[in-house]
Amino acid sequence: MMQFGEFTLDDKQARLIFQDKDVAIEPKLFELLLMFVNQPNTIISRQDILDNLWAGSLVTDNAINKLVANLRKVLADEPKNPRYIQTVPKRGYRLICEVNLLESLNLAEKGQIITDGISDTNNRKNSLKKNLPNKGYSKVIIALLLLLCSLFLWQVFSSKDNKDNTNRYTMELTRAHGAEESARMHPDNNHLYYLKKKLKKDSENTSYQLWIKNIHTAKTKQVNIAETNISKIIAVVPGAVTGVSSDTTHLFYLDKKQDSCGVYQATLRQINNKKQLRQTNKTMQWQQAEKLFDCSDKRIKDIDYHISKNMIYYAAQPRNLWPNQIYAFNVATKKHSFVTQVEPVGWGHHSIDISPDGNKLLIMSTKGDFKTQLLVLNLLNNEITEGFKFDYPVSEAIWHHDSEQVYYYAPPPAHQIIKSDLNGSNATTVVSISEYLSPHMSLFPDGKNILFSTEQKNYSNRWLVPPKQISDIDNSTVDDINPALFHHSSQYLFISKRSGRRQLYLGHYDANQAEIVTNFSQSYWLSYMTVSADDQSVLLNVDNEVYLLPISALNEVNPLTTLKQENLIFTSEHPIISLNWLTKNGVAITTVNNGIPELMVVNLFNNKVQQLKGKWAYGLTDSQHPQYNYLIEQQSNILYRTNSLTFTDDSVSNQGEFTKTQVTLPTGFFHVKIDANTLYYGSDESDSIYLNAVPINNIEKGSQFLLNDFYGYDVSNAKIMLSDLESLEGDVHRTMH
Repeated sequence: MMQFGEFTLDDKQARLIFQDKDVAIEPKLFELLLMFVNQPNTIISRQDILDNLWAGSLVTDNAINKLVANLRKVLADEPKNPRYIQTVPKRGYRLICEVNLLESLNLAEKGQIITDGISDTNNRKNSLKKNLPNKGYSKVIIALLLLLCSLFLWQVFSSKDNKDNTNRYTMELTRAHGAEESARMHPDNNHLYYLKKKLKKDSENTSYQLWIKNIHTAKTKQVNIAETNISKIIAVVPGAVTGVSSDTTHLFYLDKKQDSCGVYQATLRQINNKKQLRQTNKTMQWQQAEKLFDCSDKRIKDIDYHISKNMIYYAAQPRNLWPNQIYAFNVATKKHSFVTQVEPVGWGHHSIDISPDGNKLLIMSTKGDFKTQLLVLNLLNNEITEGFKFDYPVSEAIWHHDSEQVYYYAPPPAHQIIKSDLNGSNATTVVSISEYLSPHMSLFPDGKNILFSTEQKNYSNRWLVPPKQISDIDNSTVDDINPALFHHSSQYLFISKRSGRRQLYLGHYDANQAEIVTNFSQSYWLSYMTVSADDQSVLLNVDNEVYLLPISALNEVNPLTTLKQENLIFTSEHPIISLNWLTKNGVAITTVNNGIPELMVVNLFNNKVQQLKGKWAYGLTDSQHPQYNYLIEQQSNILYRTNSLTFTDDSVSNQGEFTKTQVTLPTGFFHVKIDANTLYYGSDESDSIYLNAVPINNIEKGSQFLLNDFYGYDVSNAKIMLSDLESLEGDVHRTMH
């Protein structure tokens, strides 16, 4: 038996007692309470609760919130002024009251159990004296004292061990509101350079700030970079390395906006004048920035600086589309070159890292099968070695300090960093936390540890143009993305990680309710989906394959557990970027081949890919006016209209000519749809993301909606639901080996 506050908990008999009376408590609440009482003054993460109370089950994120709230009600505890359960922001919960171990005494002849607290010594003695002989009383007192001493020593050493174990593995270096990322340690092992990213309230976009923290004194200062934008810190190089003053630091950084891109080298100088330091409140002063090269014609995915070669290596999309390739830029000669590499396929080469000894380039390459391959380019002889091939997509990997082993992320839903040999052998877990990991790893310059970042991007579904008399949308505190609206009901599908892995959920927007409808044990990458005009089927992009699923198979009573081969209608080694219905029997799928979007038309009678005459990029239909189909031409981006395509058992044909409309889409458009004679598409303009709505017959009445790093949308009957960024948090951590 254990006493905490005014309560006594009997774990053997599953009883909660308050003032000698049993308190009604549900079994799941009792399990949660037992977790807290067994670990007083210890942070229990939401993942810990999920693993212990719902192991192997699928629950919504709100289930944990409700369970903790109900437990607080049982204990009459107030969240804002807790006596028992304290919320630890971004970490979990903690039992903050003292827990004492009690001897369980079953006094059958009196029909009672002694539940007095240890602090109420006199009452306990009187109660014991009334019910026990003197010798028994003495023995019980001695036993209780021994138990108390043992408990005290156990708590002391257990707390010490827990603290040592925690410090041995990871430690937070930042704890501010917003997301801290792109961290690089100065070689002096003292100063951490990082970016702080916050959501702007005015335009709902993100702003970046440069901060420097002395990790030993905890002194943290923001560097005044004026109007400069920094989206990624590439490297922090002491001035002494380049032959300039020792009080100077070179900062290589990437400035990547929606409509521009540049790689820069900035000079920062230490402020020594006390008056100047007091006035600016800065330890380093931004001196100047030199633009090394313009990257507006590419989308840089990763970038690294080779100090001894004075070279910048980067992975980028040519012409803003896949596959990614590896380039090198010589800082001295200002010349670019292709790097020796395996021919990129699918998404191509998206992550790179230069080994500490400077001799090797680590490359992460992901094909259309969504499996990532480790590659190593020997920079001394240009030989390429193949490493481990993962069974899942890996966004980033970096070298270990020995230039032989590598660090990379474990597959979801685990939040772990693994260290292994290049071939995947001798794998060990070096980081395991409850928060989501962000692809911003780098080496700590002590030869042993690494820096990494956590990030909690909460994408939520919301109405951009709502229907009449709606309820709030059922959102969670994890990603709810890519909504797909039904056309003849208030239902909608979306993708969420509420249960750890990405699963499909079915929502009802007139009842503010969503239920899980898939229970995939395998970790699938679910992305694009679209519901047919008759609401009978849904197209779903899974690991770059397209499945046709009947809506009847998606229900909360019997969630779908596997994807059957008979439902697979399309697979491609090239990235799929768009799914659209053409007719009930025909589907339009857009893939990207060598940077060019190509339209694939699938005949659902035989699941064969049919070719249409002409060079087309996208195929579309308007569920409100199904008598027409629309096609977007490659290169020109002109929208054409034709009579609805006809699909038969062995062919596809159109009955009329392709007529050019008034609409020409801008370069770089994305996520295109048509509804109620209106064309919708996303665009990047002036460092912001917009959803555009353009009436096909009157383009002058078009409108724009400012979005916040959005993650999919759908439109039906002029109603628009989208998923965009609601909150952003994250911190920089280090391992402690």
